[in-house]
Amino acid sequence: MIRRAFLRLRYLLPCPLSFRLMSYLPILLQSFLSRSYTRASKNHRKPSRLHATSYLDGLRGLAALVVCVCHYTEENHPNLTTWYGVFPNPALALEPSWIQLPFVRVIFSGRPAVHLFFVISGFALSVKALAAIRERKFEKCHSILASAAFRRPIRLCGPPVVSMVFIVLFIRAGWLRGALPTSRQQFNDWVAAVYYHVIWPWSWDTHLYPAYNINLWTIPVELCHSMLLFLVVLAMSRIRTTVRVVIVLALVVYCLHCGKWAAAEFLAGMLLAEAHLVGEEKRSHEHLPLANSPTCLDHSQGEKPKIWGGGARNSAIRGMEIILHIAILMAALFIAGWPNVDSTRTPGIRLLVPRVPKAFNPHDPQGPQKFWFAIAAMGSVWSCGRVSFVRKILEARFAQYAGRISFAVYIVHGPVFNLFSGAVLGVSRRPERWVNGKGSGLRGWIGIDTAFNRTLCWATGFTILFPVVLMVAHFFCRFVDEPLVRLAKTVESWAVSDAEPALERDTNG
Repeated sequence: MIRRAFLRLRYLLPCPLSFRLMSYLPILLQSFLSRSYTRASKNHRKPSRLHATSYLDGLRGLAALVVCVCHYTEENHPNLTTWYGVFPNPALALEPSWIQLPFVRVIFSGRPAVHLFFVISGFALSVKALAAIRERKFEKCHSILASAAFRRPIRLCGPPVVSMVFIVLFIRAGWLRGALPTSRQQFNDWVAAVYYHVIWPWSWDTHLYPAYNINLWTIPVELCHSMLLFLVVLAMSRIRTTVRVVIVLALVVYCLHCGKWAAAEFLAGMLLAEAHLVGEEKRSHEHLPLANSPTCLDHSQGEKPKIWGGGARNSAIRGMEIILHIAILMAALFIAGWPNVDSTRTPGIRLLVPRVPKAFNPHDPQGPQKFWFAIAAMGSVWSCGRVSFVRKILEARFAQYAGRISFAVYIVHGPVFNLFSGAVLGVSRRPERWVNGKGSGLRGWIGIDTAFNRTLCWATGFTILFPVVLMVAHFFCRFVDEPLVRLAKTVESWAVSDAEPALERDTNG
């Protein structure tokens, strides 16, 4: 069935090479789906265990998928990225689509998703060390930080570098554009792209846009700010909680005032991790259940089961908290729909453009949005785990799976789209193939004359391409990402075990 569906695309594909590549996909997809179904059947009675912050894994996974939809839309359907009813050139205005409406357009708003990545990274990279600090286990905290700092470059830079090797091979094979006259020139260009644009940590939050895969601009930003986060956690390790929270909060405000949005997001993640640990300790001390447990027994004192909150007053406070968090999430979703152009003419958004620190230049189209995306990301990470129905969505099986392969999805979706989107969607007019002369691919088959046709073409194209991205990401995660994680641990174990005897000799000598 899958193979027949792909074979029907034969008359839509503008390039014989593209069709040759697409012809192998049904076999791979069927194998991928059957293996996934078999594994799911075997593990049906063994559901994956959720932990207290599993919802953040789901949030990261869904954010990666939104980035995927964003780049598909921006590259292939740029007319859909504008705000509903707002046109850069009114003379060339097209009928708007319902997917351009506020809140709905979040499904392809990938830029704020990147800010979510950074806040979640700040949380995930600091929470274990902060837990050790709160237990007054400073040696354990320092060990955690040293291990994370040692493994971070391999974990973060290894998979992108491997992916760029495959991209160069595809370019030399003629499957992607960008070939240089000689292989030596191509290799030198690849080395420069890797060194100066992927593993280069000195640009801080500057967009470097690496050759071969511009989506990897976030890697050096994440690398340098991870190290900054480790340094701040280390500096704050022996300070009591109240002072530490005040200092980190002041650093977040200071970074935003200076226009350093990425640093603010990582440190905000640390602040949210501290708040999470405080909340966990409070629930533990008060014998209150977790979010998914309605009652709790105090076996030590033989008390009756306690309902969370215990009383009308606490229930009212809890209700107000839920309303607050829902309001924060709704505001964040509205901000996330910030258009790439004409923000000063966009209803609601135009009120936010001038209300930013001076460091976020209002005359720069991306300046104000970075500030508000940072605020929205902080609020989203804080609130999404405190609204039960949102948390259930993020802890669902698909969201958790998306979280597991999120890094792989982020890395591979760009090259996959470059390989196949032109073949699926059509790139040129071919009157000799179509009587109406609308072109080739889905654009020629479905048409792009009306808002309905453009939306249908957008949805159909992504429906075809998304399983390919998912399949490639699954295999990339399994055979590249996860082995590199194990390699980083192995290298660390080797380095530590090799260093300890030398340290003992120096101490005893």
